[in-house]
Amino acid sequence: MLIDITFKNYRSIKEEQLFSIEASSLKLKSGNTFTPLLDYKNLKLLKSAVIYGANASGKSNLIRLMWTLRNFILNSSELKAGDPIPNRFYDPFLLDINSQNEPTEITINFIPKNKKRHRYIIKYNKTEVLYEYLGVYETNWISKIFERKDANEFVEFGEAMKNKKEDKRVTKNTLFLSKFGGIPNDQLRDIYLYFKEIEVWNIPSVHHINELYNSVQKNFNKPEKQELRKKLSKLISVADTKISEVHVSERPDKDFESLPENIRERVIKDLKFETFGVHKVFHSGNESGIQMLSFNDQESQGTKTMFAIGGLMLEAFEKEEPVLIFLDEFDNSLHPDLAKFLVELFHNPKVNKNYSQLVFATHETTLLDKKVFRKDQIWFGDKNKYGVTELFSVKDFNDLKNVRSDIPFDKWYRTGKFGAVPNIKKFEFIAEYE
Repeated sequence: MLIDITFKNYRSIKEEQLFSIEASSLKLKSGNTFTPLLDYKNLKLLKSAVIYGANASGKSNLIRLMWTLRNFILNSSELKAGDPIPNRFYDPFLLDINSQNEPTEITINFIPKNKKRHRYIIKYNKTEVLYEYLGVYETNWISKIFERKDANEFVEFGEAMKNKKEDKRVTKNTLFLSKFGGIPNDQLRDIYLYFKEIEVWNIPSVHHINELYNSVQKNFNKPEKQELRKKLSKLISVADTKISEVHVSERPDKDFESLPENIRERVIKDLKFETFGVHKVFHSGNESGIQMLSFNDQESQGTKTMFAIGGLMLEAFEKEEPVLIFLDEFDNSLHPDLAKFLVELFHNPKVNKNYSQLVFATHETTLLDKKVFRKDQIWFGDKNKYGVTELFSVKDFNDLKNVRSDIPFDKWYRTGKFGAVPNIKKFEFIAEYE
């Protein structure tokens, strides 16, 4: 579960920005919130948050940052001593000379499966990790698990570190936490797995949506996924797709044995499974049978996207531990009403029993519905004249503190009351033709 994340000098984010999914004291739509820790009843978190902004406003950079943080933790142990930190991890603000070589800083407060509040901090540049810290709140005070200062190749263990005999060495370009993907240490492996299990998807990317689609197909026929099959078929059928049921066929491995070894794995990944929508066939107005239509070339892209994203969400709801999901423009290829329906599943306590969380970026203003979101769930990204992105929430507007919570968010946003809309210089462009 995510509480908040603070970061600076990352892509269009130059100055420190805070994104919080901690609920405010609003009483409205209490079903959109939950209490994650019995010992901290004053801490309430949100089940979802949405980020709006114009094209190139930087609204998606929070989602990209989560991808960067996750993959830096999972993969930095693969770097050899002396290797630079790759650009996919170190991506500073480039429109200011002073920030181009300055470190990126990230602080995240979160709750892993041990149900204790943790804080993780990293600070790094293109060659080395300058600072790394992990702490846990045993009471109201944070206790240090480990800390690494001044790009040191050794970490210091704190009072909250359970195994103080652990090897303290780490290369300058590697995160200490990265080591625990393969080292048996229950305490730190749980933290490592928290980040590994974060779902981050860029839905408009053909590669990403196909990867997610293939993953859902692969899980669909597993014996232990009977509930997923039933619920995903139901989800597709109630979405007015005219599909009564979903069927996934699986080709046996022997069908691929004749392929060259260097391409076999890739072909199996793309062609081993095929998904079909089951449609009723009619004759003279009477039902006369069924027809299977392939999701590959006979069903719409929206149906395929619904299957991929719906499968991701339903799998999250079925897990014992909550899942944190970040989606960029997840409404892409989906009707706004379908996208809104998927968001509302996260707010429904009968569906989202494990308190999974959804954070997504979008342009679709019809999702900006006062019946769906509270003020503290709505965020905006906006760039100033220097190309610097600022993140802010509806609840941050001082002149709205005394305004009713049922204001028409969509109309206020479209008319520019929240900012974060494109300033299109129409007349400047037309003047080029005069």
